[in-house]
Amino acid sequence: MSAPEPLSPNQRRALSVLIPSLYLFPLVVAYVLPKHFGFGSRPLAYLGFAVGISGLCLWILAMAQLGRGLAVLPGDTKDRLVTRGVYKFVRHPIYVGIVLTLLGLFLACGSVFGLVYLVAVVVPLNLVRARLEDKALLERFGDSYRAYRQRTLF
Repeated sequence: MSAPEPLSPNQRRALSVLIPSLYLFPLVVAYVLPKHFGFGSRPLAYLGFAVGISGLCLWILAMAQLGRGLAVLPGDTKDRLVTRGVYKFVRHPIYVGIVLTLLGLFLACGSVFGLVYLVAVVVPLNLVRARLEDKALLERFGDSYRAYRQRTLF
């Protein structure tokens, strides 16, 4: 079995738009559908708000700490391995932050569709992206990344 062909610049640009869109799409749906298919309750809204704000803070902090190493596609990272800040504990804090932010939003809105979308699309997408990112970073940083991976969570 041969290695897959590298992506062309046009394919990379298309994926750089498509992947973030998969995260933004449920935000629009969560705004529209709860009015018709929601399960909202005040305690769940408060819980969702707390989870969502925590996730958003983690997401933003992780992006700031990654700095210029931030890339939409796995393997597009810069030349340094970031292992400080939240990356000291979690290898993929942006993906964790995205999931927590959307989970909080969907709980706060009472969106059944949003929760289904989160479990069926966002979580699997993040798992695939994390696996590809791990592979690219292992190839780039070798034993340094292997040691880092052993001392951190997802």
